[in-house]
Amino acid sequence: MAEPVAPDLWTTAVVDAGGRYGIHPSWRGYEAPIDYRMFEPEPVEAARLTTKYESRPDISVMPFALGAAPDTTIDLFMTAHHGYIGSTPPNPTSLWFGEVRPDEGVVEGSITVPATTLDAYLESTGRRADFLKVDVESYELQVLQGAAGALDRILALRVELQFDDSFGQQTASSIFSYLIDERDYRLMRFDYDGRGQPLSYLTVDGNYGALCGCDAVFVRKPQSIEAWGGDEAAAGFVKLAAFALRNGLPDYAVVCLERLAAMGWRAGSEEPAVHRYLRKLFILAAGRLRLQSGHLYELAVEDYRRFFGIDMPTRHEVFESEWLNPN
Repeated sequence: MAEPVAPDLWTTAVVDAGGRYGIHPSWRGYEAPIDYRMFEPEPVEAARLTTKYESRPDISVMPFALGAAPDTTIDLFMTAHHGYIGSTPPNPTSLWFGEVRPDEGVVEGSITVPATTLDAYLESTGRRADFLKVDVESYELQVLQGAAGALDRILALRVELQFDDSFGQQTASSIFSYLIDERDYRLMRFDYDGRGQPLSYLTVDGNYGALCGCDAVFVRKPQSIEAWGGDEAAAGFVKLAAFALRNGLPDYAVVCLERLAAMGWRAGSEEPAVHRYLRKLFILAAGRLRLQSGHLYELAVEDYRRFFGIDMPTRHEVFESEWLNPN
């Protein structure tokens, strides 16, 4: 099948390295044009996903792995729980696979799959990546190293970190060093609620246990986006602000919108769909803010007018809107 046409500037381009089980929850229900490309090298799962999304032209399944070198192969260890299939076998003496999930990490065989780098893939297809999600069972750094060129333009990343020896050694420090020190990304959050793996029965107050691993979210700093200039910078700030509002970073969305306003950019008569979606996300976030503080809500109302050039819908208009309150 022919490669789809590369997405325009206002389409959100997402690369998902480790696409098993389908589109990541953080991208489900995205109400703007999206080009979602998931890389899943395990043949059975890749075939299942291809069938699952055959009616979605905005979602594509790539049946090969991403890594640090182009035109190579990777050995995958097939585990009892398929969610742990990867290039590194689970460590049976670790806390996770030795005590918490002792049966799930059992290696039942291995296969060899084709691999390339994200940079090589993007160059060969003429595509781009705005956002990158990497969850490949301790192989994350190699994927990032193979995306060195793409990281010059990627707006934000969601990366799985290993803090323990579940796959032989922790990966967090090397990923932090690469993304924060070498690539100048900012760490914004961990997907972690204070509850780790319990080490005894005394689990009170919602904070306990060892943190074996979790996702981390990194964002590009705004000054580097400003340097792109023109519509490329504007589209970057719009898409990053929408991402921030969908991923628990509402304060950073305001930072992006402040920079967009400082550029003097306005959507104009043909508003990009992602900009309209950003307005919706801002309105709904402001409504939740009102429950915290009436004063802060009024600040959001003023900022909406300043950022978007129109008045924010009133509470009654929100409740009566099919766009804002479809259910």
